[in-house]
Amino acid sequence: MTSLKLIALFSPILLLSGCASTGGMAIDPTTAIGTASNVGTAIFKTAVDQKCRSELTRNQYYKLASVAMTDTQKTSLQDNICGCVSQNAMQNVNIVDLATAATNSTARAQLVTKAVTSTLQTCVGQVLK
Repeated sequence: MTSLKLIALFSPILLLSGCASTGGMAIDPTTAIGTASNVGTAIFKTAVDQKCRSELTRNQYYKLASVAMTDTQKTSLQDNICGCVSQNAMQNVNIVDLATAATNSTARAQLVTKAVTSTLQTCVGQVLK
């Protein structure tokens, strides 16, 4: 199942859980809105990871570094780089962006692309150091 299908599947949960919340403004993981936020975050990270792996194969530094690697080594390197991208991408996204991305496929694609583009080169440099 592609990440966009997963996002489309879980986005109603994110939207409807806000109606069920009785808490204040803070995001508590034990409330419906906190749970929806965690689900939205997980979906976003999955989409970022998939986009990262796609973009990574086009990255010149990754290409050079992976020439003499085995498939296992390449997978490990991709895991390290895209894990870094996923973590750093979340620092640049807020709950409003996630909610917009959940309801608008164009915004979702733009948000994921922006997140990967802004962090990929940095993470490649950190991991290949």
